[in-house]
Amino acid sequence: MATLSIRVPEEIGEQLEKLAETTGRSRSFLALDALRRYLAQEEWQAQAVQAAVEKADSGTARYASHDAVDHWLAGWGADEEGDAPECK
Repeated sequence: MATLSIRVPEEIGEQLEKLAETTGRSRSFLALDALRRYLAQEEWQAQAVQAAVEKADSGTARYASHDAVDHWLAGWGADEEGDAPECK
């Protein structure tokens, strides 16, 4: 296993210490858990963005105009919200 040393603001260190005491887990366990969750979220997001860009670049993607979406969203909460704009 690799070792990673980081500097954190004192308040983060105190929060980590308090949570470790409360949960009976080590600071290392909690930090590793947080890092795993962060990396999983960022990896998912980066892959989703990459897939969207590839689809957009492929020429097969369908879009609604910014103005059409903006108009539709502006109507949210009104008596007649209207239908989502058609993608072309």
